[in-house]
Amino acid sequence: MTPHLLVDVDNITVQRDLTTILSNFSWQVTEGQHWVIFGPNGAGKTSLLNVIQGYLWPTTGAVRVFGGTLGDGVDVRDMRRAIPVVSEAVRRMIHEYLTGLEVLVTGARAHLDIFEPATDEELEGAHTLAAETGVEALLQKTFGVMSTGERQRVLITRALMAAPKIIVLDEPCTGLDLAGREWVLHTIESIIARPGGPSLLLTTHHVEEIPEGFSHALLIGKGQVFAAGRIDETFTGENLSALFHMPLEIRHSHGRWAARA
Repeated sequence: MTPHLLVDVDNITVQRDLTTILSNFSWQVTEGQHWVIFGPNGAGKTSLLNVIQGYLWPTTGAVRVFGGTLGDGVDVRDMRRAIPVVSEAVRRMIHEYLTGLEVLVTGARAHLDIFEPATDEELEGAHTLAAETGVEALLQKTFGVMSTGERQRVLITRALMAAPKIIVLDEPCTGLDLAGREWVLHTIESIIARPGGPSLLLTTHHVEEIPEGFSHALLIGKGQVFAAGRIDETFTGENLSALFHMPLEIRHSHGRWAARA
């Protein structure tokens, strides 16, 4: 069976206030692929994610998500529910009095709070996913007393509750210590290992934060596609040295990446 095309960014340009944010930008995500979106600060990574979710509209070109063209009858609200985001902004909006279990239930409802008791189906789904991602011990813990790493692991599991086709992981390891980072990466790897699971789109500034199992990499420089393709062919010392204007050595061992000048 041919994998479905999930995202098709077709030669878009995004301009705001005479500033070009993305230029002649084309990129595709196919079912089963997991992409690292990588580049310097200000390269356009966040803008690209905003375009995919319908928060930022291209000046020219077309964006197709799940087969529908944005701006041509697509219900953006439904589309966004199918692309949950794990980010610092979402983490700040979750109420601290919610338990881990309640946080997971909010993911099934695409809300940030619990307005009525969880159904048996929601509870069963939450417990099942918590077991798969290893956060069972956090279900009765309130969000406010969790560590930053624990909160991220719960939010990553929360993103699975609506059975999405894509999950956006926007710098999920920001602010974590070594142990917290490794637990979060382990949680992400558990999603990659799920048969028929969602495609992951990960942004990060550090190659050490790329979990094992990511298949593709998109390198962005100055609002343009610098390189895109299989991660082992794209994540090279030559490409990253040119992208960051600095001689860099890239190593890959046991599924993980490292970089140094």
